[in-house]
Amino acid sequence: MATIHDVYCVHAATGTDASVNDALGALAGTIPLSSIGNSLQEFLSSVPQAVSAIDASRGDPDNLYITTTTEGNVDQALWPGGGSAGSVESGQTQPLGITVPVDFAQNLSLWDYDSVSSDDLLGSIRIEESELGQGPIAKLASSPIEGSVYYVTYEVN
Repeated sequence: MATIHDVYCVHAATGTDASVNDALGALAGTIPLSSIGNSLQEFLSSVPQAVSAIDASRGDPDNLYITTTTEGNVDQALWPGGGSAGSVESGQTQPLGITVPVDFAQNLSLWDYDSVSSDDLLGSIRIEESELGQGPIAKLASSPIEGSVYYVTYEVN
């Protein structure tokens, strides 16, 4: 068995994903050059900065839930359970206090619940039976696609 103590959100998922960034980048082809001012190159180089500024100003929390599966399904969540998700912001620790069986290895996946589209994988870790007796361990769970970074603290006992 492993006791999952908590998750610490270093950085919540960005409010925009790769498909949004691609869509914003594609807008340049539909905008008359006379309407963007100085140059096409300056306009295009400002798109990633605009996306980052939107994310930073919004600071949306993740609608976090945790599963042992590699497919997102809030109805199968170990935490918080009951088909719901918890709100976690950057810099926040969420105490969990849940246990999971560990026979050789156990996957633990962090998900961001989306009511409109499919849920986003925020990251996952692998808990190893060989970690038995090592005391508390913190592992990084992250997603370059979502921009999320979490540490999961657990102990195999």
